[in-house]
Amino acid sequence: MFIEVSDNLKKLSKFFPENLYVVGGYVRNRILHLDGGDVDICSSVDAQEVLTRLAGSEFSVKIKNIKFGSLVITIGDESFEYTAFRKESYPENDGTHCPNKIEFTQNLQEDAARRDFTVNAIYYNINKDECVDLFHGIVDTSSKIIRQINENVLKNDGERILRMVRIAGELGFKIDKQTLKSAKTYVANLKDIQGARKYLEIEKILYCEKRYGLKNASYKKALALLNKLGVWQSFSLERENIKYKMVFKCKDRFLGLLIDIIDSVKPECLEVFVLKLLKEQFGLSTNSAKDIFDYLSGYYSALDGVENKEYFLQHFENWENIYPLLGCKSKHIQSKYNFFYQYIIEHNLTIKLGDLAIEEDDIEKNFPQIDKRNFQRILKNLLSKVFDGAIKNEKQILLGEIEKNLINF
Repeated sequence: MFIEVSDNLKKLSKFFPENLYVVGGYVRNRILHLDGGDVDICSSVDAQEVLTRLAGSEFSVKIKNIKFGSLVITIGDESFEYTAFRKESYPENDGTHCPNKIEFTQNLQEDAARRDFTVNAIYYNINKDECVDLFHGIVDTSSKIIRQINENVLKNDGERILRMVRIAGELGFKIDKQTLKSAKTYVANLKDIQGARKYLEIEKILYCEKRYGLKNASYKKALALLNKLGVWQSFSLERENIKYKMVFKCKDRFLGLLIDIIDSVKPECLEVFVLKLLKEQFGLSTNSAKDIFDYLSGYYSALDGVENKEYFLQHFENWENIYPLLGCKSKHIQSKYNFFYQYIIEHNLTIKLGDLAIEEDDIEKNFPQIDKRNFQRILKNLLSKVFDGAIKNEKQILLGEIEKNLINF
């Protein structure tokens, strides 16, 4: 079978008389007549030798991970990720995606045995223009089936379970029964995967149908697979199944998914639950997690019918992010709060602490006897009065209001 490769790859193969191979998604996609995507190449030549061979050539080379024999080879606007043939060993009862032993080899069969699925283990020999298909990946690709290469594929690396779901969603493939059974057996290995890696794969799953232009049903089936495999319990959720509703309605599918998770789990404390989930299970930074919590807090506060003034004193700055979420749930509630939001803007009402004529430094300078822990409470109290029109938003008037109520602080 002939696979089309670029002229630059053909040039590069001249530096590898031992044979240079393209492997992985590029070969699979070209068989399917899809965009090839990233180009992964490999050979029996170790990384240091590749650096030596390409020194002074038109190819530039950067080390990506010398431990894994991984390089990035660039020419013009093309980049190829190179790895030397290797064997890998993984620790027992650990699905962390990280082998504890790596051994480089001259043997393509040993390199192929470490890969994940048959459709990703088809090698194309650039030098000879021929495929090397040790695990019948071409047949599985044509039959649109994802099949593990061996029983250790998902045992050794929990991340591969999410990758399997993503590929199935991206390409509309079915999963082989034995592979599906293996995924269920080892789904707990996802607990060992770093949150940032899990987040990346979940994001790709949420938009998987867009990769190759499939119908929306593709990502819906992928989400159903996550339930079927019991993936969510490995995200420390006390639910095997998530009831998907908002994820199908929201433009930001991740926020929609979070709402579905919250509605399914029904946590006692929204803030504790959301921040812990985002930071520990999805690897988001504290700031990013706090922003997302603010959006979700505003969404649920609106559903709870919080009074307009109280609502916007807390959620005004996040309304643009909350607005589309509410629209997916209730146009009536969205319209109700948006009417008041527009009123605030049209009448230029003071609604943000940052718009007050004084700040914490002014309180500290003029009233050193007041405990700093009270500053935010004082400013919020003043903001409420300014918003109601009870006092003017002028520095001296605000300071006078504080002095008048010193006994309360």
